[in-house]
Amino acid sequence: NEAALYELAFCYELNGQSEESVKYYTEFVDKHPYTATAWFNLGVAYNRLEMFEKAIDAYDYAIAINENFSSAYFNKANSLANLNLFDKAIEVYKETLKVEEPEAITYYYIGECYEKKEDFEHALVFYNKAIALNAQLADAWLGIGIVLDAQDRTSEGIHYVKKAVELEKENAEYWYIYGELQQKMQFYEDAENSFKKVIELD
Repeated sequence: NEAALYELAFCYELNGQSEESVKYYTEFVDKHPYTATAWFNLGVAYNRLEMFEKAIDAYDYAIAINENFSSAYFNKANSLANLNLFDKAIEVYKETLKVEEPEAITYYYIGECYEKKEDFEHALVFYNKAIALNAQLADAWLGIGIVLDAQDRTSEGIHYVKKAVELEKENAEYWYIYGELQQKMQFYEDAENSFKKVIELD
């Protein structure tokens, strides 16, 4: 019963019982080794414990059983990114795009991998693709702002960071980055107000 397997994983997550989740799903796949959902949930539990190599192995089993398991590709790519294996992560995120309709969040994570590799041109391409699919994805606006700042284009980048702040007014991290860029631009009064907002929120 796949629905029950997912619900059980959700209960373990809500209770913060990742070790118990690993124990249960390890025993389950020993008895039912061809259950892709169970391997996937085992991967999620390992990922939560920051055991990323083991998570990747579990996702690989899920994909071997069901080669169109888009969530397994997506989560495997996240685990690879957590290990700073950005080229491999990008490759696997792109596999996700082959087995399901493109989603803004996938484009965003590809952009983030390129940003961390300091391949800023490709990062901008994928952040823009994310926004084209979902103009409300604040992280993508922020990403563009950060990349433009890294390219010494702060006067352009600040507008994108401002848009991110407008979309998520309660996000202290966004306000902090906004304040940093305002300070760089010598908008000291605005920067002061942004940093006060950070303290107020966090």
